Amino acid sequence: MGTGFILIVGCIILAAGSVSLMAVRLSNRHLLGLGWLGGAFATGGAGAMLLGLSGRLPEILTFLGADGLVLLAFVLLHVSFTELLDTSSLLPRFGLVLLAIEVAAYFLDVHLMPNAQFRVIVISLLIAAQLAQTAFFLLRQPKKGILAPVWFNIGVLAGFGVLNLIRATAAILRMVKTLFQIPVDTSAVYVLFILAALGLAFGFFWLTTAQLANKLEYLASTDPLTRIYNRRAFLEWCDREVIKSQRTETPFSLLILDLDHFKRINDLFGHHSGDAALIAVVETMQNAVRGIDILGRWGGEEFVILLPGASAEAAMIVANRVCNAVKAMRLPAFEQKEPSKDPEQHLTVSLGLSTWRGPEDTIKDIARRADSALYQAKAAGRNRVLVQA
Repeated sequence: MGTGFILIVGCIILAAGSVSLMAVRLSNRHLLGLGWLGGAFATGGAGAMLLGLSGRLPEILTFLGADGLVLLAFVLLHVSFTELLDTSSLLPRFGLVLLAIEVAAYFLDVHLMPNAQFRVIVISLLIAAQLAQTAFFLLRQPKKGILAPVWFNIGVLAGFGVLNLIRATAAILRMVKTLFQIPVDTSAVYVLFILAALGLAFGFFWLTTAQLANKLEYLASTDPLTRIYNRRAFLEWCDREVIKSQRTETPFSLLILDLDHFKRINDLFGHHSGDAALIAVVETMQNAVRGIDILGRWGGEEFVILLPGASAEAAMIVANRVCNAVKAMRLPAFEQKEPSKDPEQHLTVSLGLSTWRGPEDTIKDIARRADSALYQAKAAGRNRVLVQA
């Protein structure tokens, strides 16, 4: 199988992949990175075509054009991963430096030291450098929910990077005419280039679907206003804690709390200000609870806190801390519907506490007792914690 035939096949595969990726990206704007990946396939395909026409085109097209386009393809691949995982900055500064080095190497080869092996060394090392940057970028990403696709992509990047380092080493040995030589089959290198492109396309799609699944899970389990767990997700955590306690016989506690007279905030300032107050209360509670405690929104101005491993006495300490922290809050002076003598608004909270009693105790029973304690706290004058262990 000739090198030219392999490059033509590669060009067709990459061009078809580029069109497909662009079409998918245009059909769904939420699929980040696919446009850049399509661009990477397009430039890689163009580079393969120029390599296939080597000898029939001016040298600037086969050296600077082909090698530059192949390197640009890997720079765009890095941008596609960046857009998918971290959209803070899409400018490929490192990639632009590598492209500038490629241009400088062309003029050095043409005017000072023309050598075919020099060209192979430069492009192989530059591609390996870009692959290394992309692999390290993926390595730094949070792996929750995307561990397998991230490591798959790192594996493909690392494997192709090592191949380019071997190719550069072989070219250096041929250039200095040492007795030790590393045989490198150019056709095999191009086949592996095509396989790496296909592997990265598969890995990127895998990573995209994993990211989308993570986002959907986040949206399904998070309260959109306060960014804490919604009722469904919170109950799942409670079920897991019940199973853990049944296995270890370690107690846990549940707090249900309600903001006192919260309707007054909505009536006086409007629902927008009420939403801002809820967010401020959640932030205050997050600072008051332990690091292992789990907050959820039960509904309206009612919240719940799961305290893993906490006895009634330990939970009471946390509950009082939450109660005092909310009482100490000073809400900003919102624009009022009606005049008020108090420029700062105060909030208090009533809490009901219940603790797991044993293997026969269900989360419904615990929540029922905590809810009963909450209404007792309301009836007793609010701004307090009552226990129904």
